[in-house]
Amino acid sequence: MVKWIHKVGLSVERDGRLLVARKRGSDIFILPGGKPEGDESDLQALSREIREELDCGLDRPILMGTFTDVAAGMTDTVVVVRLYAGNLVGEPSPCSEIEELAWINIRKPTQRLAPSIENKVLPFLLLRKKRNSGLLAQRTDEPLQGSFKIGK
Repeated sequence: MVKWIHKVGLSVERDGRLLVARKRGSDIFILPGGKPEGDESDLQALSREIREELDCGLDRPILMGTFTDVAAGMTDTVVVVRLYAGNLVGEPSPCSEIEELAWINIRKPTQRLAPSIENKVLPFLLLRKKRNSGLLAQRTDEPLQGSFKIGK
């Protein structure tokens, strides 16, 4: 029987690197975040987890997507991660069950990562960066082509 875990995770990027965390007793890095408790909303759970794990506040979180994969270290468990991007308020430091934080290279990580990060989140972030850089590279002095209507 397959078990399902629902989590909220935070994508914090700086200079082409993604913040990941390693729990005490594990060698696998995961996203900061965790499971909602009781009737917590995603954002309430994410804010609580970021405070507990990183000793930081959370500013302007936005939902980026939902990713499903095998849970880290659990072959009979599927994890569903609702991934948010946001800014940390304060400098992150490992707290609670978190033993280590790392800023991994999004293109070539060297740490052992949870399958959801390796298989889904990193490819998503790389594709997003590629699309965004393509938009920035387009010429902005060319007129819009086609017709469109403004208002009602």
